[in-house]
Amino acid sequence: MRELNEEYLSVLINNFTEYLGYVYHYIGLPEPTPLQIRISQILGENPDRLILEAARGTGKSWIAAIYTTWRLIRNIEEKILIVSASGPKSVEIATFVRSLFENVPLLEHLKPTADSRDSVLSFDVAGCKPAIAPSVSALGVTSQITGKRASLVIADDVEVPSNSMTELMREKLIQRTQEFEALLIPDIPSSIIYLGTPQSLESIYNKLEYRTIILPAEVPDSEEVYEGKLDDWILMQGPAGTPTDPVRFPKEVLLERKAGMGPVGYKLQYMLDTTLSDAERYPLKQKDLIVLGLDGKEGPAVITYTGNREYALKDLMNFGFTGDVFHKPRRVSEEYLPYDRIVMSVDPSGSGEDETAYAIIGVLSGNVFLLDWGGTKKGFSDEALLMLAQKAAEYKVNEIVPEKNFGSGMFTELFRKILIPIYPCTIIDDFNVRGQKEKRIIDTLAPLIGNHQLVVNEDKIQEEARWVQEIPSERLVYSLFYQMTHITYDKGSIPHDDRLDALAIACSYVSNDVIVDAEKRLQDMKEKEFEEWLNATIYNKSGRRHNTKLCGSTAKIYR
Repeated sequence: MRELNEEYLSVLINNFTEYLGYVYHYIGLPEPTPLQIRISQILGENPDRLILEAARGTGKSWIAAIYTTWRLIRNIEEKILIVSASGPKSVEIATFVRSLFENVPLLEHLKPTADSRDSVLSFDVAGCKPAIAPSVSALGVTSQITGKRASLVIADDVEVPSNSMTELMREKLIQRTQEFEALLIPDIPSSIIYLGTPQSLESIYNKLEYRTIILPAEVPDSEEVYEGKLDDWILMQGPAGTPTDPVRFPKEVLLERKAGMGPVGYKLQYMLDTTLSDAERYPLKQKDLIVLGLDGKEGPAVITYTGNREYALKDLMNFGFTGDVFHKPRRVSEEYLPYDRIVMSVDPSGSGEDETAYAIIGVLSGNVFLLDWGGTKKGFSDEALLMLAQKAAEYKVNEIVPEKNFGSGMFTELFRKILIPIYPCTIIDDFNVRGQKEKRIIDTLAPLIGNHQLVVNEDKIQEEARWVQEIPSERLVYSLFYQMTHITYDKGSIPHDDRLDALAIACSYVSNDVIVDAEKRLQDMKEKEFEEWLNATIYNKSGRRHNTKLCGSTAKIYR
């Protein structure tokens, strides 16, 4: 480490990259990596509005904290607000910033004095003028922001999975971050800097109209997907596939991350590519479903879909991506008929975080009516089996179809003992499903949903939405429509697929009954009813001729 003379002091004050290396030395960190140096160069330009995206684990939070102290060395009147995703994270960052004034020689003269403001989440540096706003403060993005003042807002990883999983969550997060502009102290130079990693294809970073610089973990195959936001420095690191931070993320580490996260997760959080095609990647859409309050015994003979915006059910929770809203039908016939059959499917699970899930469907006029669905983490327990038996009895199902692949039929035998005393019913014990699960589910459901032949019970959607909203960070991934809208052909694309798999099993079992046009099916039923009426009222076994009025004329009918 160079002697801290006047010349070196000038270098540190005017060059953030040099200052970063200096601080790293005093807090016991190795030299900054090439990618960290590039981040420091960008921040050292003191941008007034910036979104800087970098892969997970690049040290963004450390660099942001050190940048805070560098700004204070240059101007002790700075008022810096650090915003993170949660309160605990903001405490962690603020504690680290405060510790730098104790451990870095160049910062000792700025250490808060005994009579100055000095707490875990806010403090004043020595020598600053008295002000309402502290020199440094930190809080979570959901905390009370109104009334705060700052000359620099650093938004450090404000987008995380727990606050950006749904469209509603992302809208709320954007509203919170839009308040940052109102916090800036007027009539002085001010800045807002985001450092983060996108957490979804609809990341809030894509919707904020700030200059954006993207620093992926390896040189991409194509720069076009970044729409001019890819840093030129990235392309100077070598051919496609070259790690941009070979110290922290050499090639073998990146390969491990890709294998562990899957291609979609890796592209999003390491390649920072949010331009994947939703239409191809996520083929099952809520907007292709028909949503209607359903009766458990009979359904409309004819029901017609429309994608018109007037029929969008905007009050229903959106479990999928922006704009993918449920729709009510354009037309529902007045004629209701008993379902041809009611089937209950079960996707069993043992212990662990997966659910034993069920779906109950009615089949009528070539459509599948999803009457009820759900799941439990209680596996094969008597309580779980009793719940399934009661559901079967409630809907008077004709058949129950468990996934035989699980436990070689063991579930069926256990379930039969609980079911028979409550609701004697046929259990189909020879229905197997084969192939990669994700592909099988999508290939089963995509034609049905795409042709608008899946009608969903609106009451049950609302019921599941209320259940999810109690603990969204834990329950969302278990909901049927989150699973439906987020599944891809990639293995392991969603953490849980039990409810969706149960629906796919049921639809696969009745597939031969739904490949038919609804209007044709209704016409067939009317012709059958007419033939039965003829047999009962017109024809007789004696062969005598009868006269009867049909359509206003006399018809001669012989038998």
